[in-house]
Amino acid sequence: MKNLLNLCLVVSALIAVNLGCTDDRNGNSGTGNQGTSGKADAKEAKLDSYTIKGIKFAYYKIPSGLSREDLIKTAQKIHDAEPDTQLILVDDDSKVKEYIAYVKAISGQGDIDKAQLPQEWADKHIVANVQKYTSGRFVLCESNGSVEIADLK
Repeated sequence: MKNLLNLCLVVSALIAVNLGCTDDRNGNSGTGNQGTSGKADAKEAKLDSYTIKGIKFAYYKIPSGLSREDLIKTAQKIHDAEPDTQLILVDDDSKVKEYIAYVKAISGQGDIDKAQLPQEWADKHIVANVQKYTSGRFVLCESNGSVEIADLK
């Protein structure tokens, strides 16, 4: 029962991440990371990438505390390098491997009985994600959810 509940929660989260952002441009009420550290020039690092059912995903570690403007610039820079990939931007990589193992497992590419969702880590350290809408737009959204921050070019 616990695995079924976890599966339902993560599938819901994946659906929200992949399809959940609305096409409503007035939905940009999110705050994102509002730090003022000005770290846009700090180096982002690719942590991992994979494809599930034809959809490409890549995980990047970015500096923590980026202002909204710097987060958008950083996301755009990464998107420019990987224009057909959905991105997950984290500020801590300590549980990325566990998170990826869980996402793969619930998608049929791993052992769901052995994978554990590091929910607390995900809530705290997934800064933003870039989703491809069915319309073809790529949108930067807050955390691991679907509150829009900005359209990417």
